[in-house]
Amino acid sequence: MPLANAHRYLIVMLGLTLWAFWPGYLSNLPAGKSAWHVHAAGALLWAVLVIVQSWSIHNGKRAFHKTVGLASFVAFPLFLVGGVMAIYAETVTLAAGLHDPENFSLGQFGTFDPLANIGFAVLFYGGLKARRNVQLHARYMVATTLFLVAPIVFRLLEQHVPGFSSDTPETAYRFSYAMGVGNIAAFVIAIYLYRLAPKHGRPFLVAAGFIAAQGLGFETLGRVESFHWLFSRFSLLSEPWLIVATFVASVAIIWHGWNAGGAAGSGAKGGGAPEAAQA
Repeated sequence: MPLANAHRYLIVMLGLTLWAFWPGYLSNLPAGKSAWHVHAAGALLWAVLVIVQSWSIHNGKRAFHKTVGLASFVAFPLFLVGGVMAIYAETVTLAAGLHDPENFSLGQFGTFDPLANIGFAVLFYGGLKARRNVQLHARYMVATTLFLVAPIVFRLLEQHVPGFSSDTPETAYRFSYAMGVGNIAAFVIAIYLYRLAPKHGRPFLVAAGFIAAQGLGFETLGRVESFHWLFSRFSLLSEPWLIVATFVASVAIIWHGWNAGGAAGSGAKGGGAPEAAQA
C-alpha cells in the first residue's frame, strides 16, 4: 500500500490545526459565525476521515475501510457547503467595509478560498474515479489535505514568530509574508510527495498547481481594489440558494466520479470497494 505512514503525519497536521486555530476561533466558539462552524466541521470531519481510512487500510481492516469510506459522501458535501458559506461570510464583511484597510486581506482571499474549494473538489473527484487504482486513489485523498497547510503555517507564524505578527495597522503588511511562507510550504510538500513516486504522483502535481494559483492570485488579483469590489458582489446572492446549489453540485460530482470509476470487477487496478477516502 502507498503512503504507509500518511495517517501518522496527518495526525500531526490535525494537532497543528487545533493549535493554529485555538486563539482566533476554537477558544471562543460561541462568538463564531455559523458559517465558520459549518466550515470547521466539514474540514475536521474530512481530516479525521482520511486519517481513519489511511490507518484502516494499512492495518488490514479492509471491511471497516469500505464501510467508513461511505462517510465521504457526507463529508464531501459538508466541506464544500462550509467552504461556500465561509466565502459568503467574507464577502458580506468586505461589502460592508470595502475601503476599510482592515478588510484588505479579505479581498485577497477572493482567489485563495474559492481555489481551495475547487481544488478539493477536483482531487476528490479524481480519487473517486480512481478508487480501483490504489496508487492514485490513496494519493488523491491525501492530496486533499494539503490545502490545510498554508492556513496552519500562516497562523502559527503570526501567533508565535514576532517578525510575522500583523495585529496592528503598522504591521499589517506582514500578513502577506506569513501567507507567502504558508503557500510555499504547501507547494514544497506537494512537490516532495510527487517526487517520491513520479509515476503515480499526478494528484500531488494537481494539488501543487492549485496551491501555486492560490499564492499568485493572493499577491496579484488580491491586491487590486476593483477585484475586491467584484468579490464583494458575491454577497448580493442568496445564501440559501448558494448552499442548495453547492450541495447539488457536490452530489453531481459524487455521482459522476463514482460512475466514472467503473463497477467492481471491471478489471481496473485495486479491486472493488466504496473506498472513497483510502490513503
